[in-house]
Amino acid sequence: MAIIHYDVVFEKGSPGLLAIKEKLDQRMGLRTHLVKDSIERGYRWPHIGEVRESGTFECAECEDSDLEMTVGSEGVRISCVPSSTHPYFRESALAALIDLGGSFEANLHPFIQKKWSELSPAEKQVDWRGR
Repeated sequence: MAIIHYDVVFEKGSPGLLAIKEKLDQRMGLRTHLVKDSIERGYRWPHIGEVRESGTFECAECEDSDLEMTVGSEGVRISCVPSSTHPYFRESALAALIDLGGSFEANLHPFIQKKWSELSPAEKQVDWRGR
């Protein structure tokens, strides 16, 4: 089972998990559930800097998806297993970080411009569980 990491960098400091949750919920029109992890201070990761907080975002309404976020002093890392994270949830999380001032160089799927309730059945049923 592969874990994929996406790093979003910030020039003026990273937002906290609660700010990210609010932006993500607003963007998708759904309520996510956030479980914060306890972390040991003093770790520094490439691209995101000194680790400040970490947590798991879950979204039952978006096909029981989940992903982890680690907030550093200079960026946020999203970690997910493709078969347990709907692409809309993952891409919306990346878009929420960009909305909060982050920089991410890849193009995101156009469906992130819509709320979950506005997606067509085909957009909601993209072939993602087999990946």
